[in-house]
Amino acid sequence: MLSKCKKIFASILLAFFAFNAVAATVDLAGRFLEKAETAYEDGDVDGAYKYINQALALTKNEDNATNVVIYAQSVYKTKLERIKKDFDELDFIDVTSNLEQYPKVASSSVKKLVAQIEVIQNQKAEAERKAIEKQTREEEARRANEQTQIMRQQAEDSRRLQEEANAETRKANEENLRLQRENSEELKNTLSSGLQVLGDGLEKSSNETRGAINKIVWIVILIVILILFIVLVILMVARKGFKQAEIQQEQYVQAFRMLAASQNQTNRLMLGGVTDLYNGEGSKLRLAGSSRWEAAALPESTTTPEEQEELRTLASKCEDLGAKIDQATVRKNNSKNVSELCYKIAMALGLPQGESMLYFCAAMVYDAGFLAVPEEIIASDELTDEQRVILKNHVNMAEKLLDFVPKKFWQIFEDAALCHHENMDGSGYPKGLKGTEIPQIARLIRVCESYISLTNKRNYRDIYDKETAIQKLREKPEFYDSDVIDVLESII
Repeated sequence: MLSKCKKIFASILLAFFAFNAVAATVDLAGRFLEKAETAYEDGDVDGAYKYINQALALTKNEDNATNVVIYAQSVYKTKLERIKKDFDELDFIDVTSNLEQYPKVASSSVKKLVAQIEVIQNQKAEAERKAIEKQTREEEARRANEQTQIMRQQAEDSRRLQEEANAETRKANEENLRLQRENSEELKNTLSSGLQVLGDGLEKSSNETRGAINKIVWIVILIVILILFIVLVILMVARKGFKQAEIQQEQYVQAFRMLAASQNQTNRLMLGGVTDLYNGEGSKLRLAGSSRWEAAALPESTTTPEEQEELRTLASKCEDLGAKIDQATVRKNNSKNVSELCYKIAMALGLPQGESMLYFCAAMVYDAGFLAVPEEIIASDELTDEQRVILKNHVNMAEKLLDFVPKKFWQIFEDAALCHHENMDGSGYPKGLKGTEIPQIARLIRVCESYISLTNKRNYRDIYDKETAIQKLREKPEFYDSDVIDVLESII
């Protein structure tokens, strides 16, 4: 009997404490509701929003908190109207998050305001995207115009130098003809004078008595001396003429050399071929996509000597790293082949010389992440699901291996390493990008890597010729950018 009384007494105490707890919660919720009403009446919408959320949190699981919900709807409506007027993304995110937590507050007017704000938010984002696209187009047009102006100026300079060289050549020819005429006239006058003297002497000697043998002998001697003098004068004049001719000939050679150098420079500027960035004979670039590899000339760059040296240093480091990648992946010359083909396509697409060279460097090390993948996984013919995940993750493992890339060029290298397995239909990895969301360098590498793979022998298939390889790429528009394939077909 005593035990039963104790149980009844404990139940009463428990009910009493539970009632007090509920009463305390209701009382606290009421005080928060009063504070919310006071703040709302004073125009402090943010304060009312804070207090009503506290009241909602206390009465969230109670069915009889209708007055809190109704007042919360008014506060939320006013809060959303202010956000609609002066858009604040953080406030909007906070409100929508609380509406998910307290769905009873989401009345039709509140939902309508949320939908209107989302439309405004989307319109703002679309406007910003269009503004960025417009700015990008204008910048590309400006760069193309600058490149055109530079080429025109270079052509004009070349034409001017050629005209100056032609003028120098004409002037030298005229001077040579004048000297030749002067020399001929001087020689003629000398001979005429000598012959006249000789004739006078002979005439005088014939008129004198034949008995003056000694005088005749002296006359003969004088004539011989005179003849020798004339011959000496002729030789001196001829020597002077030959020396002047040699000087003129040297001037011609210098003028023609200057003309040839000018023409050479113009030809190199107008060519879009792949360049030799390196100083050593063993690192010559070769035309990608052909069965024979030949050295090609680089157009003169409009960058400063310091920037050219920076690019040469970067390219040299990329070449060294590319060789290590090819060795690890057992793909001979793959890095050079892909990078050279990317460079040619970038130039054909009209990209500036400097940006095309950065594409060349980035395309040489896009697979740097393979150096962080275990060798046994790369060499394995059959992979487990876990190993396939590790192998695919090579696109996220290139950053530490590319720490030598200057920060101003990093974005191109990151896009190349991270996105070169993205597909045009969004089925690629790691981000599932599609279409123009994929960076341009990654789209170029995607096409070039596949083309190089198709035109080189693999263990699992035979080699394809160029036409068949292009056709294979066109059969998969969901993977490859058709515009890049068009350019590729035009240059191979």
